[in-house]
Amino acid sequence: MKNTTEIRQERLGKDVVDTRGIAEGAGQAGIGIIVLLAALIGVWGLACLVGGVMATGVGDLVRGFFSAVIGV
Repeated sequence: MKNTTEIRQERLGKDVVDTRGIAEGAGQAGIGIIVLLAALIGVWGLACLVGGVMATGVGDLVRGFFSAVIGV
Protein backbone atom coordinates (compact mmCIF):
# COMPACT_ATOMS: atom_id res chain seq x y z
CA MET A 1 0.00 0.00 0.00
CA LYS A 2 2.82 2.41 0.84
CA ASN A 3 4.48 1.63 -2.47
CA THR A 4 1.25 2.39 -4.34
CA THR A 5 0.97 5.79 -2.68
CA GLU A 6 4.54 6.65 -3.57
CA ILE A 7 4.02 5.67 -7.19
CA ARG A 8 0.90 7.81 -7.40
CA GLN A 9 2.74 10.82 -5.94
CA GLU A 10 5.54 10.32 -8.46
CA ARG A 11 3.11 10.29 -11.36
CA LEU A 12 1.01 13.22 -10.22
CA GLY A 13 3.67 15.22 -8.49
CA LYS A 14 3.32 16.55 -5.00
CA ASP A 15 2.22 20.04 -6.11
CA VAL A 16 -0.64 19.05 -8.38
CA VAL A 17 -3.15 21.34 -6.67
CA ASP A 18 -1.97 24.91 -6.25
CA THR A 19 -3.68 25.95 -3.02
CA ARG A 20 -2.27 29.48 -3.20
CA GLY A 21 -3.85 29.98 -6.59
CA ILE A 22 -7.18 28.70 -5.34
CA ALA A 23 -7.07 30.95 -2.28
CA GLU A 24 -6.10 33.95 -4.39
CA GLY A 25 -8.93 33.30 -6.83
CA ALA A 26 -11.44 32.92 -4.01
CA GLY A 27 -10.21 36.16 -2.45
CA GLN A 28 -10.55 38.03 -5.72
CA ALA A 29 -14.06 36.66 -6.22
CA GLY A 30 -15.02 37.75 -2.71
CA ILE A 31 -13.67 41.25 -3.23
CA GLY A 32 -15.48 41.44 -6.57
CA ILE A 33 -18.78 40.52 -4.90
CA ILE A 34 -18.24 43.11 -2.16
CA VAL A 35 -17.46 45.84 -4.73
CA LEU A 36 -20.53 44.92 -6.76
CA LEU A 37 -22.80 45.07 -3.71
CA ALA A 38 -21.28 48.40 -2.64
CA ALA A 39 -21.96 49.81 -6.11
CA LEU A 40 -25.57 48.61 -5.98
CA ILE A 41 -26.05 50.20 -2.56
CA GLY A 42 -24.57 53.47 -3.86
CA VAL A 43 -26.88 53.51 -6.87
CA TRP A 44 -29.86 52.77 -4.61
CA GLY A 45 -28.89 55.65 -2.28
CA LEU A 46 -28.51 58.04 -5.18
CA ALA A 47 -31.92 57.00 -6.54
CA CYS A 48 -33.48 57.63 -3.12
CA LEU A 49 -31.83 61.05 -2.90
CA VAL A 50 -33.10 62.03 -6.34
CA GLY A 51 -36.57 60.76 -5.46
CA GLY A 52 -36.57 62.82 -2.27
CA VAL A 53 -35.51 65.96 -4.12
CA MET A 54 -38.16 65.38 -6.77
CA ALA A 55 -40.91 64.83 -4.20
CA THR A 56 -40.21 67.61 -1.70
CA GLY A 57 -37.62 69.93 -3.21
CA VAL A 58 -34.11 70.70 -2.07
CA GLY A 59 -35.10 73.08 0.74
CA ASP A 60 -37.45 70.66 2.45
CA LEU A 61 -34.94 67.85 2.05
CA VAL A 62 -32.16 69.87 3.74
CA ARG A 63 -34.56 71.07 6.47
CA GLY A 64 -35.68 67.48 7.11
CA PHE A 65 -32.07 66.27 7.26
CA PHE A 66 -31.05 68.88 9.84
CA SER A 67 -34.22 68.21 11.80
CA ALA A 68 -33.37 64.50 11.92
CA VAL A 69 -29.75 65.16 12.96
CA ILE A 70 -30.56 67.76 15.63
CA GLY A 71 -33.68 65.94 16.84
CA VAL A 72 -36.07 68.86 16.73
